[in-house]
Amino acid sequence: MADAPPVVQLHHPADSRFSLKFITDERTDRIRKARTLTENPDIEVAVREETVDGDRLYLLYTKTRFDAAYQSFETTAEVLEWLNEHFSDTDKQILFIVIDAFDGIISETEDADGTFSTYKKMDLEAIPAILNSVEWRQSVPEVGAELLSQFILTHPMPNTNHRTGLSLLDRYLASYDPGATLPATGEDGQWYDWIKGYIYDSKRLLTLRTNFQLLYWARQYGYEAAERKEGIRIELSSIDLERSDPWDYYADRHLDLTREFIVSTVLEQVGAPQLCERTDDGKRAFADRLRAAR
Repeated sequence: MADAPPVVQLHHPADSRFSLKFITDERTDRIRKARTLTENPDIEVAVREETVDGDRLYLLYTKTRFDAAYQSFETTAEVLEWLNEHFSDTDKQILFIVIDAFDGIISETEDADGTFSTYKKMDLEAIPAILNSVEWRQSVPEVGAELLSQFILTHPMPNTNHRTGLSLLDRYLASYDPGATLPATGEDGQWYDWIKGYIYDSKRLLTLRTNFQLLYWARQYGYEAAERKEGIRIELSSIDLERSDPWDYYADRHLDLTREFIVSTVLEQVGAPQLCERTDDGKRAFADRLRAAR
């Protein structure tokens, strides 16, 4: 029986909270890189070694410490100062929706010890840039697609970015049609069954975009495939690893995927295909509707 093709694990097999950051066939390079990474007190490092095509390879994985993933404020005045410094009144209304959605997801997914898995630092300051990247006043599905796609690609939360982004999309669509709401994430046979395909494809494109150079080196070191913790597998021979524009290319593919998902799946499933004919009335109007609903 032929040996199975070598697959690089993009998350540490013993602790999936750790993501692959570095591959080398030189042990001294691994030691030097690990030393550099551990200079950041917010980062934890895990190591692995394995043999591919007879060569010993050294892999480094990292994760953000739980306590370092969130911003810390001493007083309410500090919170208000931070909000006023980074967010306009319009952006604050949308930020509050994001935070509410994230808090709700945390309460559903906390570990048995009451903690929550974190993979990176929360970056709420990125929310205004996400909102400004959207071309408002297009058709509602187009604006919704840009909003969801940019949220996922920017990944401002320490975890659950897809679910948080989908909650934001839900509030956006419902602001035009109160009946256009996505099922709750825990509803069997609904939310997961018709959203899982989009999430799978989205995470694959996100991986290609953010780990393109790492995948290139994985291929150079003899790996034939890469696999995420969810079982999402990328055959490296099927990817043009010489591409010079992966950041933009895969962002465009992700937006295409999201457009198709919203039009062919979301609006059909929630019974609101008429929103395809509706024109968005701008970010401020969306924020005003959110404010009125609070």
